Amino acid sequence: MPDPAAEPRTGRVPTALGGLSALACVACCALPVLITAGVLGSGAGVVVGWLPGLAVVLAVLAAGAWWLDRRPGPCSCAPKTTGGGGCACTTSSDPLKISGPGRQ
Repeated sequence: MPDPAAEPRTGRVPTALGGLSALACVACCALPVLITAGVLGSGAGVVVGWLPGLAVVLAVLAAGAWWLDRRPGPCSCAPKTTGGGGCACTTSSDPLKISGPGRQ
């Protein structure tokens, strides 16, 4: 069973902003058709003008929120003493070396 604390946390903000951006794109294309068909009144035509800009802004915000969500956080561990920088608390792929008194 995977450790939930070890897995990166995914945020809801990028998903929500991406969904709103997609909704604005669909509305941008659907509203003129619905107005022409008589389903919506001509007052909805005012909204059609700014929907493409709103969709672009929401898409940029979704991309920025996704990038901020994927960025690694600051390390709260002591720096490595063996050089190379970074955190000492990350797991290493090197095998564990156990040293002790040898056989006598």
